[in-house]
Amino acid sequence: MKIGSEEEYIEIEELERNPEGSPCAGDVNVRITLSLQAFAGVYDGVWIEQSVMKKFIVELEKLDEKRSGMARVSSMSPEEFVFEIRSSDSLGHMEIEVQLHRHQYSGPKYWPIYLKGGFEAQPETIVQLMSCFKKLAN
Repeated sequence: MKIGSEEEYIEIEELERNPEGSPCAGDVNVRITLSLQAFAGVYDGVWIEQSVMKKFIVELEKLDEKRSGMARVSSMSPEEFVFEIRSSDSLGHMEIEVQLHRHQYSGPKYWPIYLKGGFEAQPETIVQLMSCFKKLAN
């Protein structure tokens, strides 16, 4: 699923799912591609818990109904991936804020790398997100 414009977008792609009967069944590994105009990043090591995705879907349903408030989902590893969609005014306009964070080894050092920013989104983006996360959560 890709949301946004050609210059500002997030793309979420399922790579792996923990099978039923295994520990953490239903949790998914996703590839996140984030483009914020001239800055971009891709990370394919993001794991999201099934229970967190289901909670996010409920929040999205409330956001779609009220057109106010916010919905947030994040990765199992703290701050590795944080995604938030929220109303930006009383007219129901939406904005998305995303953070990707990973570490890079370079020589003897462990360097943190962050890409964080946001962009405006259309209200129908909420429905797209619900559809995407329902597929990921089931």
